[in-house]
Amino acid sequence: MFINRKDELQTLESEYAKQMASFSVIYGRRRVGKTALIGKYIQNKPHIYFYATESNLDGQLEKFVKEIVKLSALPYASNLSFKNFEEVFEFISTLKLEKKLIIAIDEYQNLCYLDKGFSSVLQKAWDMYLCKSNIHLILCGSVFSMMHSEVLAYNAPLYGRRTTNIHLKAIKFRYLKEFLPNMKKTELMEIYSSFGTIPKYLQMYEKNKSFEQNIVDNILDKNSYLYSEGNFLLKQEINDAGSYFSILESISKGNTKVGGIAKDLKLHSSYLPKYLGKLIELDILEKEVPITESNPLKSKLGRYKIKDKFLNFWFYYVYKNYNYLEINQTEQVLQEIKLNFNDRFVSFAFEDVIHEEILLEPLKYLEFVPTKIGRWWSNKEEIDLVAFDDENICFIECKWRNKVDKKKVQQQLINKSVHVKDERKRFFLVITKEEFETKK
Repeated sequence: MFINRKDELQTLESEYAKQMASFSVIYGRRRVGKTALIGKYIQNKPHIYFYATESNLDGQLEKFVKEIVKLSALPYASNLSFKNFEEVFEFISTLKLEKKLIIAIDEYQNLCYLDKGFSSVLQKAWDMYLCKSNIHLILCGSVFSMMHSEVLAYNAPLYGRRTTNIHLKAIKFRYLKEFLPNMKKTELMEIYSSFGTIPKYLQMYEKNKSFEQNIVDNILDKNSYLYSEGNFLLKQEINDAGSYFSILESISKGNTKVGGIAKDLKLHSSYLPKYLGKLIELDILEKEVPITESNPLKSKLGRYKIKDKFLNFWFYYVYKNYNYLEINQTEQVLQEIKLNFNDRFVSFAFEDVIHEEILLEPLKYLEFVPTKIGRWWSNKEEIDLVAFDDENICFIECKWRNKVDKKKVQQQLINKSVHVKDERKRFFLVITKEEFETKK
């Protein structure tokens, strides 16, 4: 499946159209669809696609040369031999092709694991040969920390060479229906709140089974693919993962403030900032502040949130319950999911979906196009979403329930809004589960 990567594909096509060498970096967590994007892009174009593994460097060199042989129509191509990758890159720069040549190295970080100086070799090759050739070099990786240190960071060997970089993220909620057609929006909300929107995870969902059975078969079963996924995702980024796991589990349980996390883990709050900062750097956590804050960086009301819906679900129901799941006691965990999944996960995910929908189609919900939208809270009150432009402000309550007394909820919303000191024209909106399901 190739769904909703039009902007990223257009970025790559624009690079291909340039009358000069191009250098793109594509990064993002595993299974997010990076390889599928590259595969779509290189169709019907001259290309060398190379998937780097963790085998020895000489073996990688041999495989890379075989890809060149497939591409080249030179009579001596089958006899090509090179001592190292620098020689390979120099040879590629001499190839005369009618169209731009794409060189795509997937899982680039594996070459850097095998040779700590590989990026420096590639830097030299780019500066001396490749940047003067009609090529589009693509480096793709799924270990964010490695891609950052080798390519993206200011002190990285390849810093300043790239002409574009694409951080490929999970797809938006609205595209779930393309993976899982003919499902109700309320069913898609349950899937979104548990499986998230990573394409590989969605492809594992079996439509002929109930939601609960999919959870058991794909996440809770200790032999299933997703059972250890959270563990694997973090350990490929962090060597000493123990403290990070504890922090993420605490956040998944609802401890979103530094003080709450510290209290839950019986730690001093000064211990946490470096871990929280690292998790933000790895795009696992995000720090939120009330949307009306004039100086967000100095706000003392910051809260931490696990960005990925699957990871949030995994830490709360899988990681926390390893002692049951390891001995196949899935029923106990499933009962916990039935008891609190809607309140703990779907209701909050619903706010995120409405946030997304308003950003994409604001006039479907509001009478103006907001310049900012997000959550608001103080030490006493919370409002699900507040959206505003220069003249208007709308206070929004999202209720993942049917048969809501909207007048009562709206009055409560009006009462809470008085704590937001603002002179703009005020609007109030209550969105319910029932309305969400029927709204087109």
